[in-house]
Amino acid sequence: MVVILQPNIFKNKTILITGAASGIGRGLAIHAASEKMNIILMDIDEKGLTETQSLIPNSSSLALKCDVSNFKELSQCKDKIIEHYGTVHFLFNNAGIFLEGRSWKVDNQNWKRIIDVNVMSIVYGLNLFVDEMIASNERCHIINTSSMAGLIVGPAFSPYTATKHAVVGLTRSLYEDLKNEYPNIGVSVLCPGLVKTNIMKRDKSGLNLDNSVIDQHETATLNKEWLGEGVKDGMDPINLAKIVFDKINKNEFWILTHPEFLEVYKEYSNELIRSETVTLN
Repeated sequence: MVVILQPNIFKNKTILITGAASGIGRGLAIHAASEKMNIILMDIDEKGLTETQSLIPNSSSLALKCDVSNFKELSQCKDKIIEHYGTVHFLFNNAGIFLEGRSWKVDNQNWKRIIDVNVMSIVYGLNLFVDEMIASNERCHIINTSSMAGLIVGPAFSPYTATKHAVVGLTRSLYEDLKNEYPNIGVSVLCPGLVKTNIMKRDKSGLNLDNSVIDQHETATLNKEWLGEGVKDGMDPINLAKIVFDKINKNEFWILTHPEFLEVYKEYSNELIRSETVTLN
């Protein structure tokens, strides 16, 4: 039997991970180190970045403190990246924040902050790095982190749900834009369920949410507490990273990591189909 060895698409390539100071970003960095990649860590939390970098001591890495929702800051970081590594081959737009609240009870400034971090940071990443990926003619991949909240909806999670749905739509559009003309660029959207992260913590550096106006309705409070408990016992980010890299290697668009939500996804799909059937009848 002849064994055909598949080329390692990760080794010696450069990966940029936003939101790398903890959680999913840290898990991705640790796995990237095992793949012998050049690793760029980016986050607003400088202490967390240092901790992540200390966990990959044998890797070539660059830690950059950056508010990725600030285009000017991200542009300046790009200059440093080019100086150190040149082309970014794997772009993980992973930074994100959480905010609960009923749709009409979310303060305008808090809306702006979560949109800036969860959506605009991805837009800025695409603006700055995709053209260089195309020009490289090398195998590259873009991974945007959404959430199960990008596919399903629950009460009093409006700002988080709206932004994560936007990430799914943006990423699917990106996939359609690239798939035929630029087949060297893969695109995936990551929609994890409960993962052990610190996304629920309000005291994170640079969060910049106004806690005084966050919706205190019972539903918002209880659902936030439920989610917080689930995150504590969630999937280990390192295990999630293994799934993510396997999906990238297979060039798959959808990265769904929690099969326990499959029935919910099916019900949403069936709801659409039933609605269309009723309309046609």
